[in-house]
Amino acid sequence: SNQTLMTENTLKITFQQAEEHRQTARERLQRAESGETGEAIQQDVRAIVNFEDFDDIALLMRTPNLKLIETIVAEEPASIQGLADAVDRDYREVHRNLSELEALGVVEFIDDGSRKKPTLRGEAENIDFSIRFPRTADRSSTSGLSA
Repeated sequence: SNQTLMTENTLKITFQQAEEHRQTARERLQRAESGETGEAIQQDVRAIVNFEDFDDIALLMRTPNLKLIETIVAEEPASIQGLADAVDRDYREVHRNLSELEALGVVEFIDDGSRKKPTLRGEAENIDFSIRFPRTADRSSTSGLSA
């Protein structure tokens, strides 16, 4: 399968870098239009989620949510109920957490008719998380303690 094209099955989560992503997407489009093809060009779009608020990061980083993500990757449960059983939690709670994670763009479902199999976005197996804090202060100042 071409799954390996997705930078080793990694979902990349960034913070407040939407403009950068748009720039990258534009460059990717230009590459595609100039005749470059291949699944890799589409794949890396799906493999990026950009958060704009700390609240979204806080939601993702809650222990119950991280445990759900870990279990989805480790055990590949075939359904939401299967996941709830695996983490020994109430179905409704797990469903609610998954809905939050789906709204964040981190979890998606593969629908096979009778069940919805939860997976990480793009069936990734890792999350690479990067927060860059933009510095507005004058970078040339040698000390951080300007009066």
